[in-house]
Amino acid sequence: MPTPSSLSDGLAFLPQWLNDCRDAAALDALMCGWVAASGWRRAGVIWSDGLDSLTATAQRVERGSGQAGDGSTGPDPAATPLPNSAGRVATPLTPPGRGPGLLWAERGEPWTEADRNYLKLSARLIERSPALALLLGPAVDPVRLSQRLADAAVIAGRMAHEFDNILTGIVGYSDLSLPLLPAGSQAAKYSAGISEAAQRGILFTQQLHELSRCGYAKPQPGSVPVAVATQAAKVAAQTPAVEVATDLAAGLVGVAMEAGPLGVVLGHLLANAAEAMPAGGRAVVVAEMVELTAADARGYLGTAQPGPHVRVTVRDAGGGIKPDVRAKLFHEPFVTTKVRHRGLGLAVVYRSLCAHRGGVRVEPTLPGESGTTVRVVLPPAAARVAPTQAPPRTPTPLGK
Repeated sequence: MPTPSSLSDGLAFLPQWLNDCRDAAALDALMCGWVAASGWRRAGVIWSDGLDSLTATAQRVERGSGQAGDGSTGPDPAATPLPNSAGRVATPLTPPGRGPGLLWAERGEPWTEADRNYLKLSARLIERSPALALLLGPAVDPVRLSQRLADAAVIAGRMAHEFDNILTGIVGYSDLSLPLLPAGSQAAKYSAGISEAAQRGILFTQQLHELSRCGYAKPQPGSVPVAVATQAAKVAAQTPAVEVATDLAAGLVGVAMEAGPLGVVLGHLLANAAEAMPAGGRAVVVAEMVELTAADARGYLGTAQPGPHVRVTVRDAGGGIKPDVRAKLFHEPFVTTKVRHRGLGLAVVYRSLCAHRGGVRVEPTLPGESGTTVRVVLPPAAARVAPTQAPPRTPTPLGK
């Protein structure tokens, strides 16, 4: 059993979890310092690639199955022995507005009630740690974000209509003047350049239209395999150096989002994946059926509810999302690291998924890892939503 000074040292260390943090590696340093001060053997935080494995682990711990043989007389729902791990105890870790995790610690002696209470107290501080928030991304208030995007969508729709008229005139007069100019002349090159610039402006106004229109549910059935194939073909045509590999589960049901909005959502995610690999690489798209629990649904930013869903995962092999960018992602509606972009893609994805009772989450890029993983979930077509904009839920996470 640890000496009283060990417990005292552990308690004295806990406030360090609340210090300001600007480096994702600080989470490891804090964990090592906490282990040393508390007298544990080891400790860690359990997250998972998929929500299912984390949910199953949490349920097994809560049931207390597979007693750890550490001297405890019975399962404690808040600090329970982990199955098949002698001397290791876990307690739920629920950062504000984020999905669930587990904080575990291991020691060589039987756990006392004081030790368990100390672990539970530690979890309450660690889940509010700036270091953990830097890794997972800031909590996002969906009510505020949805209202900001709704206001922006009204303005975007009006601006897009006016700019369409202007740009159509520019393109039209440029194309009409080009045949009147000597072929290969400087004036002809200028006219062609004017037309190309206006065409890029038209692409931008198309995104403004998407933002304006994507906040309304269109729950007619849509096919994820068809949408993935269509958008993958576009990526192959536009960026031949990027390969799109797909792993689509057999028997996927239709989702409650018609083909047009579904294609826009997947198109933006695949375009982002391709742009993250300018020198080429491989993007992977995985689609499967999942059953979301209430805890799983809270792990998505949007309006996802417990129940069956189709989950689509898009992974790229790019450089990942830097912590300073992650701190702004979704928290600020129009964030982009690309010079010629306006940050409308993820705003359209979020708003469209919100309207269709879906959700999105961007997995954190852990230190030493590369690439970005984005997951979206949509309810099956059988669970159609009303043709109105769905109200946002309570604060939900960007990542786990």
